[in-house]
Amino acid sequence: MVGPGRDGRPGQRVLGLLRRFVSPERLYIAALGLTGLAALVSVTLPATERGELAANMVSATMGAALGGLSLDTFLLSRPAGWIFSRGRSWIFLIVGLSLVLTAAVAALLTAFAGIGSYAVGIGAACGLTVFNTAASLGLRLKRFWFVYSMRAAGGAVLVAGYAILFLRGEVDGGLWSVLWLGVQLVAAAVLAMAVLVWARRFRPIPAATAGRADYRADAVAVGQLHVGVCAQMLTYRLSQILVARFAGAGPLGVYALAVAALEFAQSGAVVRSQRILAERDPDAIQDQSRQVVKSALPVASLAVIGLAALGLLAPDYRHAWLFGLLLLPGTLALSAGKTWSAALLKRSGERATTGVALVTMSVSGVLYFLLIPWLGAFGAALASSVAYGVYAFRTRQSLHRSSHLLLNRMA
Repeated sequence: MVGPGRDGRPGQRVLGLLRRFVSPERLYIAALGLTGLAALVSVTLPATERGELAANMVSATMGAALGGLSLDTFLLSRPAGWIFSRGRSWIFLIVGLSLVLTAAVAALLTAFAGIGSYAVGIGAACGLTVFNTAASLGLRLKRFWFVYSMRAAGGAVLVAGYAILFLRGEVDGGLWSVLWLGVQLVAAAVLAMAVLVWARRFRPIPAATAGRADYRADAVAVGQLHVGVCAQMLTYRLSQILVARFAGAGPLGVYALAVAALEFAQSGAVVRSQRILAERDPDAIQDQSRQVVKSALPVASLAVIGLAALGLLAPDYRHAWLFGLLLLPGTLALSAGKTWSAALLKRSGERATTGVALVTMSVSGVLYFLLIPWLGAFGAALASSVAYGVYAFRTRQSLHRSSHLLLNRMA
């Protein structure tokens, strides 16, 4: 029987021990690991069925990113006290607008891809938008452990659900997509409720003090940031939509697997980027790209080896390791670029990161439309890796320029 913790609540001591030995970084890596495991379990599907699952996922994730107004990044980058100064009505307004746009974008992407379910794409996109927004509010409150625990729990449930479906002989990509949808909606609901509970502790909530100029400044900042995030998402995910349209479900299922495997290597970069965004003193931010690349390289290499082994066991996925090998240089560049981008956002604002993202999107868009109709998924992997390299290079250039400007202002 577990006794009460120091504050008298049962189980508090156990939770305290877990938080002491399981860091937020480890939880986040565990969450990504479970997501990767879910992707691995999904290879028990035929490639065409997995392609349907991947199409639903990419339509939903892109719908949340393009229609979600980048609220997760925007809220993380706001200064202390911003939420109280704006008031609840302003927060609910922008969240509601983002959900409407998310649903519309997910529907359009599903139609363009020609593969997938409108219900799954729209529902999961809205769930992701709610989850990401609630997660950013939780991270602002330094609830790293709980937020990453929710990500890990969602991944664990998804893996278990996929395993049950496989054991029952259900190899329908549409059914697996419905399970994925359910996990997203439940995770979003639980985290949103937790944020509302945390918010109650700040009662009485002070009246909003912002004026019209402040709200206009918010709208401009959201616009500038969102343009950049949209450009980044188009660089990261448009290739999968185009593979679905020009190559079909089978190649998409294999290519999306390689993308998911290589993304696991970026876990360290994502955690470090979020911590940079949560840092209140831009001058205290240090360049952590070297450490990120060192940690990403062995993981990315193991991912390629794993894809090669999978190809021997499942002939449908025999080309997955080639896609992974083509994506590997870009993955390392993107890992470094994410930390540079977070530092650039904190130091120079949304306009600087947006400029980099637009340049990268222009390059990637041209490459995608040239190579994917011609080479299919191989063209997607090659174009993506080149685009990620351009993104990292341009971000590093802009960050270096901003550092010199900062030193000149201090001189």
